[in-house]
Amino acid sequence: MKAKLYLDVRKSSLRKNGFPIVVSLNMKGKRKLVTLKHYSFDTDWDFDLQQPLKDKRLLLYVKKKRLRLDELVFESQTGVTTSLESVKRILLGQSEIVSDMTFYEFFNLFISELIEEGRSGNAAAYKTAKEQLQKFRLQVEFSEIDYSLLQDFKHSRIALGNSKNTIHTYLRKYRAVYNEAVRRKLIKDQQPFVGVFKGITVKSNRTKKKHISKDSIRLLENLVDLPIAQQRAVDLWLLQFYFAGQDLIDIYNLETNKIQHGRVFFQRGKLGEDGYQFDLKIVPKADKILNKYRVSGEFVFPWRKDYAGYITFRNNMRRSLHVVQEKNKIEILPLGGKLGSKVARHTFATIGKQLFVETDLLRELMGHERNDVDTIYKDKYPEETRDAAHLKIID
Repeated sequence: MKAKLYLDVRKSSLRKNGFPIVVSLNMKGKRKLVTLKHYSFDTDWDFDLQQPLKDKRLLLYVKKKRLRLDELVFESQTGVTTSLESVKRILLGQSEIVSDMTFYEFFNLFISELIEEGRSGNAAAYKTAKEQLQKFRLQVEFSEIDYSLLQDFKHSRIALGNSKNTIHTYLRKYRAVYNEAVRRKLIKDQQPFVGVFKGITVKSNRTKKKHISKDSIRLLENLVDLPIAQQRAVDLWLLQFYFAGQDLIDIYNLETNKIQHGRVFFQRGKLGEDGYQFDLKIVPKADKILNKYRVSGEFVFPWRKDYAGYITFRNNMRRSLHVVQEKNKIEILPLGGKLGSKVARHTFATIGKQLFVETDLLRELMGHERNDVDTIYKDKYPEETRDAAHLKIID
């Protein structure tokens, strides 16, 4: 998409309060002219910079609209689906939805991306969940995803005799897709899932998560003469482990100002705005990796920060880790599998449990708050207590 903000000085456009400030939008051969409902006379307009000469309030308005317009153009160039009509609505403040995609259309995109990433099993589970919702409601807009719709779906499945676990699984899938749309800024989070899981709570899955042993971690730490891509993949996996199993996307997008006084501050992107901020000590092994790749600027790491860039990086890292695993015969416990970024998180948690680190303390280190009310009223663990447990696990 291409866009241009300017003063429309055609004689036919002149009004009693001046000429209209407009935005010209072009995408895939289609053009749309958006009138921003603000006006200026040509004698008060800087045509070189396309902005007001003296009116400071109008100048601020124009700068804000131009900045928002630049963001929308950037998003359209990095794979975020949008349309000229949706851009118009955003510029005029008429809608919080950035995309004209329906919930099901985005659901299909989400599934296709899982397939492209080689996660066919997950894709099939999401496809099944989508089909069950479509049986209940054939067409669903994002704006229709609310508490009432989800409650009605839940009660309809209960009436059909579905188990709590099955219904819980379906709703988790819808929540994951919805949250992904929020992360991509397609919609604003209206938090429609709050309270929806009441009455269908299921016991935690006691299946042991995939992890590796301490010996395997030491093996990864001591590998030498690896090709650049494989070494980078190993370094990032270890950095995830040293940072208490933080999600790859949060490390990938780590901002420079989140590192202060020998500590790193996180707010898990997976949890969105609901995730609380927590901090960890930067141990020497983690600091060495940070210094190896860090650059000056807003972000610690130099890699592309658009979503498409992250997906490419993640896929390349996954393939490199598989090669390293195969060459060095790294065993995934307890039942085998592939060495992936999630294994770092499960490994940190597993070692913590083996060392009898308190559950609440372990959760706090990993940035994963409990939902039960009693936790809300518990004080956070002192920094020295957290650091001691952290070092105990990764030593």
